[in-house]
Amino acid sequence: MAVQSANMSALYSDIVASLIPYIEDQVLLPNTQFIRNFYDISGDTAGTQIKIPLVNAYSDGQEITEGTSISANASANNAFVPTSVTLSMKKLGSWTDVTFEAVEDGAESVVREQILTRMSSALSQGIDKDGFAELAGSGATDYGVTTANVVAERNVVMGPDSVAYGIRRQPTVNLFSNIDSEIHQFRSSVRAGFKTLEASRVALVSGSNTIAAASNVATLANFQEAVSNLRASNVLSGPGSMYFAFIGPATEYALVSELNNVGASQIASLSDVGNQTLLTALLGSAVGAMFYRTNNLTVETNA
Repeated sequence: MAVQSANMSALYSDIVASLIPYIEDQVLLPNTQFIRNFYDISGDTAGTQIKIPLVNAYSDGQEITEGTSISANASANNAFVPTSVTLSMKKLGSWTDVTFEAVEDGAESVVREQILTRMSSALSQGIDKDGFAELAGSGATDYGVTTANVVAERNVVMGPDSVAYGIRRQPTVNLFSNIDSEIHQFRSSVRAGFKTLEASRVALVSGSNTIAAASNVATLANFQEAVSNLRASNVLSGPGSMYFAFIGPATEYALVSELNNVGASQIASLSDVGNQTLLTALLGSAVGAMFYRTNNLTVETNA
């Protein structure tokens, strides 16, 4: 490893300081508006897993005849049966090499912007894809297209208490200089993970992955059924009693086409939205859900 020049050391320090803010402006799913259960164990805590406690639901109080046993009424039983789920961390990494000549010829500002964009975009894409893969494989009920052999986007409807996010290592970038090859080597990584708390707290709405497909597309009725079932299960909703619906490009096309016909779309207030990703991802709201566009959904063929 070579000793970096003062300019390269300053560039590296700037990239280190800017990486996390860049990440926060690009990730969609691990956002406090969408995920209430956030666990940061990036300090001295040992281990790579988090055990998250869960409690069973309780039932309503029942009418009891005077002078009779309360415990004899099975419907009044509210036994406390705690369970738990385990959130495991995984390491995501990205790298880029920059020649000495590229730094000399490309201008420091250009090099900085390119490195930051590549490092932060790669990590944020990986984080979001990992989260949506966890939700898609959670065992949640799919209210959309289940036709065999259809390549489908696994659109997700959820509330702020549906999934947990944990982070073991904050987004980090390291710099090495290879004096023999005259290459600056940038290596970035993050250790994080997601865990669906209960399958009943998530709803999937699969739809064809083909934009402008003639059939097998997700519809507003599918999303309305998903929302209604989440609400019937008392799943915690977000601001304005709305759930969050994350949709892919093909589903966005289908829904916008449908909304344009019925005139039901409206843009929700952005006053409480805190970062650029949320501002640019918001599509609108309908049928009890706020829709957010993303390219990071799980796409797979229906069995």
